[in-house]
Amino acid sequence: MQRRMSLTKDALNKIARKYHDQIVFDLKRGFLQFITLMLIGNGPKYAYEIKAEILKYTRGGFDVDKNNLYKKLRSLERDGILKSQLEPSLRGAQRKYYSLTPLGKKLLIETHTLLFPLMQSLRENITKHLH
Repeated sequence: MQRRMSLTKDALNKIARKYHDQIVFDLKRGFLQFITLMLIGNGPKYAYEIKAEILKYTRGGFDVDKNNLYKKLRSLERDGILKSQLEPSLRGAQRKYYSLTPLGKKLLIETHTLLFPLMQSLRENITKHLH
């Protein structure tokens, strides 16, 4: 027999907030990686371009911190998923353009194949379960 714990409303809210925050954190981290690969898969991009396109594609709903984006780009490059090349800029310093490696292209295709049917199914079914 399962023991029921008697928790205050504040304690329950704190637990719910903890799980909510963890879900949001995990979703954002995964989304950042996927959308970065997707955008770069359309052609080489530099960090500011990626940040601007994420804002455009999400209609302002996801504004990635530039430091987190730079960390993610360096990590993906270090792991052989992206490669970079410095290019001259018409305004100021050189820009580092990122492109997918063969491993990055493979990862993008595999992730796309997994996520898109899942997202479509969720979109079709989730509202049924929330009401």
